[in-house]
Amino acid sequence: MIDRFNKLYVEITTACNLDCVMCVREVWHEPIGAMPLETFAGLMAQIRTLPAPPVIHLSGYGEPLAHPHFLELVALAKATGAKVEATSNGTLLTRRMSEALIDLDLDRIVVSLDGASAERFESIRARASYDRVIDNLLWLKRLRLRRHGRHGNPQLALAFVAMRDNVADLAALPHLAAVLGAWEILVSNLVPHTAALEEQILYSRALTACAFRASRWVPAMSIPKFDLDARTMEPVRGAFSSTASITLNGASLSGRNDYCRFAQEGMAAVRWDGEVSPCLSLLHDHPEYIRGRRKDVTHHSFGNIDATPLPEIWASAAFAAFRQRVRDFNFSPCTTCGGCERFPQNFEDCTDNGFPTCGGCLWAQGFVQCA
Repeated sequence: MIDRFNKLYVEITTACNLDCVMCVREVWHEPIGAMPLETFAGLMAQIRTLPAPPVIHLSGYGEPLAHPHFLELVALAKATGAKVEATSNGTLLTRRMSEALIDLDLDRIVVSLDGASAERFESIRARASYDRVIDNLLWLKRLRLRRHGRHGNPQLALAFVAMRDNVADLAALPHLAAVLGAWEILVSNLVPHTAALEEQILYSRALTACAFRASRWVPAMSIPKFDLDARTMEPVRGAFSSTASITLNGASLSGRNDYCRFAQEGMAAVRWDGEVSPCLSLLHDHPEYIRGRRKDVTHHSFGNIDATPLPEIWASAAFAAFRQRVRDFNFSPCTTCGGCERFPQNFEDCTDNGFPTCGGCLWAQGFVQCA
């Protein structure tokens, strides 16, 4: 059983300078806020009481670099001895900001780049300039090379939310990453927060496809490495559309079904107001659309760091029991079904699980990935 505290997402603000078409901020009705410097400093003091600090990732449903004290927060986080990361849209990653982050030894920065051209990128990330983001990342690369060489901090990762409008750019990402000095490309699916966005998803059939679901009721087909070209692409597509469960060189494509990284790998999230959530999906109230139906997800908290220290919240019986329940994952299969009267909320499911139910979680079924 994994119960060590390995990674903490800290949402330092829900403010953002962009209006991205797929962002939950476009549809929610929550206040915009920022974590006070004093609250963050108190959180870092709590982290120093742990046997070993978790990775601290400054990310949530806002732009971390928009926080008025962002650099001070990074410095406080680094002072705990933790590995510190951040996710950004890249627009505020100026030369001066890059120099400061190199000085502070930020370990990793994940930059959202949902297009490999200005036209595609700017159609998704309203108010952003593709050329400015690319220039910012090139400056970061140059400054890092001058200071520390090729493998210096912060390491750069690119995050790409795949949808119908931009999936054609997928093949261009490795070259772009090489140009920008990025060592990771994190591709995730879209979480549709409106009915219109559900038309953009790339997994409507994958939700129920046998290829991604090992079962004693279907045969398992093991596929080796081979060229994907004009001769093989159509047969491979046929195999993925068949009634077989697929493995690639023995690695089952169903390996991340009913698998919550937060529960399995020792992660949690702190909202800007100090509420401690078991995962990013339960950080805020928000709607999701799955199989043509709306699901209203209600946030869940195990306590507030202003009232109870984070290590106590993590070790509490209620939080530990919840993590075990999610590891067992005996929830109803709501992502593949989505048809009963209990589906529209996460309060209960048809196997008598109470709030919060996780059977409809797109993260836990391998469709959505966190940075």
